[in-house]
Amino acid sequence: MKRILLIEDNNDHAELIQRSLHQGLGPLQVTLTTTAKEAYGLLLSRSFDLILTDFYLPDAKGEPHIRKLYKIAPAIPIVVITGQGDEKIAARSIKAGAEDYVVKTREVLAALPGILKRAVVKHQSHQNKKKKEFQKHLTRQKETVKKVLGEVDELDRKMKHLKKQSKKPSQRSKKSGTLSVEHLVQQIDSLRSFVRKMFSGTH
Repeated sequence: MKRILLIEDNNDHAELIQRSLHQGLGPLQVTLTTTAKEAYGLLLSRSFDLILTDFYLPDAKGEPHIRKLYKIAPAIPIVVITGQGDEKIAARSIKAGAEDYVVKTREVLAALPGILKRAVVKHQSHQNKKKKEFQKHLTRQKETVKKVLGEVDELDRKMKHLKKQSKKPSQRSKKSGTLSVEHLVQQIDSLRSFVRKMFSGTH
């Protein structure tokens, strides 16, 4: 964790936060911005390891601001630090995309480096879990597509066989041919239903 985006409009608080980070984390690059708008632009043009943001800013407040940060940079952990708040605001902040929410106190400032380290580890764990879930989903989709393609190949083979047999009426009875076609139609209906379920999310 070497590059931190600090979004804080209070100069005194920003100085205290940066001092704590440098003391607890050693050499690192802290980019300070006082507005949400500038922060969004920085996230689109530069890379960061963590976002540390105030909850209340002159041009953005609360959950919409956090959701915007998360939308722009979902791979970067977000920690909210504010001068006032409660458990409800903390819960809403985390729901909006933050990894942690802390209130500015002398004790918190001293412990901030450790809080940020835990946030990075927690975020990485969430990312790994999402990646595994996506891989499982992708594997299931591949298996489903493989099954559909197998059904299509089988129907194609049967259709070609029926077409070939239709040219030899003396070798097959009309009744036998009709039954084969009916069976083929049933398979097509079954495949159609299967595909509909797959793409509607019910399969």
